[in-house]
Amino acid sequence: MARSKITTYLVLLAIQAFVAVNAQTVSLAFKDKNDFSNYLGADSSAFVERSEREVTIAALPFILYNEIFGWAAGGFVGIQGLSQRNMSLYMGGLASTNGTRYGFLQIREFYLPFYPRIYIAPDILGGYFGVLKVYKDNPFAPVDPNKPKAGSNESDQNDYMEVSGYDQWYELKFRFLLPIGHGKNQVYFAPVLKNGILVSGEMGGTDWNPLVSGRTFIDIKPFYRKRVAFATNGIDFALTRENTDFYINPTRGSLQKFSFRRDFGWFDTFSSWSVIETDLRWYFPLNEYFGNKNSPPKVLAVNFWTVNTLTWNDYDVVGKDPLGNEIRMYHRPPPYTGAYLGGRYRLRAYYEGRFNDRAAIYYGAEYRQIINWNPFNYTEFTRNLNVHWLEFAFFAEIGRVAPEWKLSTLHTDMKWSVGGGIRIFMNNLILRLDDAYGSEGMYITMYVDHAF
Repeated sequence: MARSKITTYLVLLAIQAFVAVNAQTVSLAFKDKNDFSNYLGADSSAFVERSEREVTIAALPFILYNEIFGWAAGGFVGIQGLSQRNMSLYMGGLASTNGTRYGFLQIREFYLPFYPRIYIAPDILGGYFGVLKVYKDNPFAPVDPNKPKAGSNESDQNDYMEVSGYDQWYELKFRFLLPIGHGKNQVYFAPVLKNGILVSGEMGGTDWNPLVSGRTFIDIKPFYRKRVAFATNGIDFALTRENTDFYINPTRGSLQKFSFRRDFGWFDTFSSWSVIETDLRWYFPLNEYFGNKNSPPKVLAVNFWTVNTLTWNDYDVVGKDPLGNEIRMYHRPPPYTGAYLGGRYRLRAYYEGRFNDRAAIYYGAEYRQIINWNPFNYTEFTRNLNVHWLEFAFFAEIGRVAPEWKLSTLHTDMKWSVGGGIRIFMNNLILRLDDAYGSEGMYITMYVDHAF
């Protein structure tokens, strides 16, 4: 607990060192509703081109503690409105006490100028891990039939390989906005924010019917990742309905995502594989149900997620051992993708990828409350930092991995996680600090965006 308090204090100190250039953030918000009404006129694309575009650049040095990195120092840069009003570019990097060096670059809400129904979102991450735990059986060690498989639901938390090496992760998501719901007549979106809270221009959350409300996308995402010796590449196909009022910080509505991922065995992939995944989320504005609609949002967020590896028992015979037994190469994803729990998003009280197997299921609930007090409003310097609000969050999670997708198995001996955290909203980005506790102890995570 003392370490968590120290981490929180350091994060707040780091944000006070935040440097903002042109701190009037409008990359996802119009200055007033008259501009927004004009934007939704007959020729909204022309309005976007002739509107004055304001570019916001923000830099944030930070110090953090993470169970993977140890103590780390780094920097973060965010740019909004660089070439389009809704476009955001984020990049950053860190170096840690265990020798880790890591960086990333991400672009959001960039659409093709000649066909704005197509969004492009590249993600590039990479670096070197000084020390990394991999919960997978050593392929060069003899198999003990009496011992649970490393990473399985019954496995010991000390049953892992400790490795170091490079991590490369490239994704390029293409999103086609279907002409239904809010996407029928509104290709461009510009939510109107007041003190970082949505007041109009919602993207969804007004009706359950996908023909009436929300944005529905067909997503195609080629990916490549190589972590130390485990490489995979392929394409992720998904149908995603974002029926929330504001996807960065949803306070009402829901999200449904159904995806199919396939590694085709190209290039240096470890093995081909296929995975199907379902991700369902709901957001309930409790302040509207039980209090004042004009009070700061109090939201109950609920998440259900499940995944199954279709090719788990498929294999190729690649040879024979000295005793004449077949050497089989199974069509299974690496332990950092597919059906895994633990880390930044699901079962936050456990190490990243602590549990991995053929199938997984997860239930999560999180209460989020924006607080009225903002310590950054007291001086001219801190007001220019664009920290709009702080939010407290409390969460509970259960989940499990299993060697088969079977409801009775997946709901037996489930793992759990509880905890709390702080959310900070600045320059249209959520900074998240979570402190979670589970059966294997406490785990601290600092990341961007909500877990769900």
